[in-house]
Amino acid sequence: MGNLIVDIMPPAYWQDFERLTLDFAKHRWQDDFAERNGRQGQEQAGVDVYGYNYKQKEHTGIQCKKRVWKTKPGFDTPSNTLSTDEIDKEIELAKGFAPALERFIISTTAPRDSELQEHVRKINKNNKDFSVSLMFWEDYVDFLNDNPEFMYRYYENILKYRSTYKHEEHYYRLLSMAFDRPAIRTPFHLENRATYFIEALSATQNAITTGCLKDRDGRVIDQARVPSKRPKELHSAAKKLQSAREISTKALSEGRIIEHSTVIEIPDQEIVKKLNDLRFESVALLNKLLESRGLPTISIDT
Repeated sequence: MGNLIVDIMPPAYWQDFERLTLDFAKHRWQDDFAERNGRQGQEQAGVDVYGYNYKQKEHTGIQCKKRVWKTKPGFDTPSNTLSTDEIDKEIELAKGFAPALERFIISTTAPRDSELQEHVRKINKNNKDFSVSLMFWEDYVDFLNDNPEFMYRYYENILKYRSTYKHEEHYYRLLSMAFDRPAIRTPFHLENRATYFIEALSATQNAITTGCLKDRDGRVIDQARVPSKRPKELHSAAKKLQSAREISTKALSEGRIIEHSTVIEIPDQEIVKKLNDLRFESVALLNKLLESRGLPTISIDT
């Protein structure tokens, strides 16, 4: 995307804002397993998104506060912002979250507000339960501009309008996300469910073929146009993923992969080696394509 800074409006729907916040958390915290807390209507103890921030070493929760924007001739303005009373109320609710938080973030689509920032600084001087932070819409805009893969996911139409959209780049950034998941990156002996591993391989293969990336529940995460001619490296990567699926499915059915409640047991180390080699080789093939296009490559755990 070069040095273009795109100014964008918040998502129209609350669910999309929460989904964007979850993607922000996974990326910034380096936590693949950060998750949304419950569903709309359930008691959530003031937390919409929860995970572990591996950079700061903190159990962290986020409360999402979407604000309605009023459109006036020539410019857009937020109809309202957070209040100090709302902040205090959300902090009290978050104290009941389990497990206990070490940082609580209130994120909002409203613009940055110095009075609210000062209010939170005063709270942090006396609050012994957890640290409190605020995230404003400007912080999301900075994040999206710094991470084009998320801009492609959420604001594809804006990029097209600004003439910066590239179909092929979108497709390869989508594949990078598809491969950059624990099932592909993590050594097989560290998996906790063989069935999840097999499902993830299938979803990654599907992303290569259709340009559609889905999560474990079948919800569409992102979608891009598949190039008319896919390079041979992608065909080879898809075949290696298929081989890994076949090996793990057969070993699971024969009892050579044993699933326990939180871990899997694989007595045959030859199976482990084959699966690890296949995942390493498939990522290497994709990285070759990403590097040739000037896109970030995927780091694989060893």
